[in-house]
Amino acid sequence: MIKFEFPKDFMFGTGSSCYQFEGSTYADGKTENMWDWATRMYPEKYKNTKTEPSSAFYKNFREDVREMKAQGLKTFRFSISWTRIFPEKDGEINQKGIDFYNELIDLLLENGIEPFVDIFHWDLPLYLMEIGGFSNKEIIHYFTKFAKVCFESFGDRVKLWSTMNEPSVFCHAAWMNGYWPPYEKSFKKALESAHYALICHYRAVKMYREMNLPGKIGAVIAIVPVYPLDPASNDTMGATYSMETTTLWWLDPIFLGKYPENILRDCPAYAEAMPEGYAEELASEFVPCDIIGLNYYYPGVAKYEEDSPSKSTEIENYYIVEGQKFENYPAGLYDAMIFVKKRYNNPEIYISENGLGLLDNGRKEDMINDDIRIKYIREHLRMVSRSIDAGVNIKGYYYWSNFDGFENTAGYTYRFGLNYIDFETGERTRKKSWYYYQKVINDCCVD
Repeated sequence: MIKFEFPKDFMFGTGSSCYQFEGSTYADGKTENMWDWATRMYPEKYKNTKTEPSSAFYKNFREDVREMKAQGLKTFRFSISWTRIFPEKDGEINQKGIDFYNELIDLLLENGIEPFVDIFHWDLPLYLMEIGGFSNKEIIHYFTKFAKVCFESFGDRVKLWSTMNEPSVFCHAAWMNGYWPPYEKSFKKALESAHYALICHYRAVKMYREMNLPGKIGAVIAIVPVYPLDPASNDTMGATYSMETTTLWWLDPIFLGKYPENILRDCPAYAEAMPEGYAEELASEFVPCDIIGLNYYYPGVAKYEEDSPSKSTEIENYYIVEGQKFENYPAGLYDAMIFVKKRYNNPEIYISENGLGLLDNGRKEDMINDDIRIKYIREHLRMVSRSIDAGVNIKGYYYWSNFDGFENTAGYTYRFGLNYIDFETGERTRKKSWYYYQKVINDCCVD
């Protein structure tokens, strides 16, 4: 009999982020971030409801934590809202924001649920977006100031920290595609943002160590295993280039203190757009981290393209399924874990996001009876179990998400949650997958 088991201390959890789930976007002193501004200024870009975005976690967190305990969650990942803590650019700390997160953290711990906290998960304050966000080197000052307050306020109880979530999205993808606030395309700003985000990460890790806090810190990175279209051709190099720009641009600096070499050697557009002295600055600021969070949703397929700035072109692959947000390829998770184990000397890994977004067809019963999500969780957790058996140092898995929520550029068109949220009333309803995940946690094993 083949069994997919997990260590008894394995941390099964769910993930979230402040803007996507909290709501109460102007409550208790909080001011606008880039998404508040974007949804207010460009409502046509999003699927809106009569209520503000999110699952109203800010109002319902006590009830929601009780539900987490009932499900058996061992850990919960969430982020700190920057503008709840610093409503103004150079203003005072907002104590009401501190109080909210203190109560949430204490409540989680009282219920045996370990907090995993992201300092930054995409909710850039509007006052920083207006000065260029991460493309402006001043961001380092503001980010480290924010991180310091988070460590001072919550570091005595929070033992798992991430400096930031998916810089490949809020730096590279956002600026290169121009589909994020402030809706500007700039190849140079994409690379500047990426570089300064990495310096922010190093500074925060260094600060955390100097404060002698009793936990571990790293970053959360989106990992995309890229496969060549034709493995018998130079598409293999195209796949290498593609993976370097989508994933290794972050993991190599985080673990090795340098950018991946192929892109900077062979793709002059990248080297020319980088900030002056970038390699020396990266090396001098480098601080190794304790853990890494890896978000896995889909694989990539690439071919070699001589005229492309990255000498590669990603192509649509056959894992795309109509009605699903991302391509579904569980084996890619196993491949990615083995790759990270080999390249970075088997670091401590948390699968910090993995989840299925289903197109909302407007029929609640269809959304609740989500057998396809059960299959998704089963197949991906089988890959996690296989990875652990292969020696990969995976300590936890966070399904995305506990709730249906606001999916940024996709608005409310896809539902990821284990709990169905009525965005008009805020009512929660457990989905079929909620009970399945509860059984997995209880059994510490996947069928």
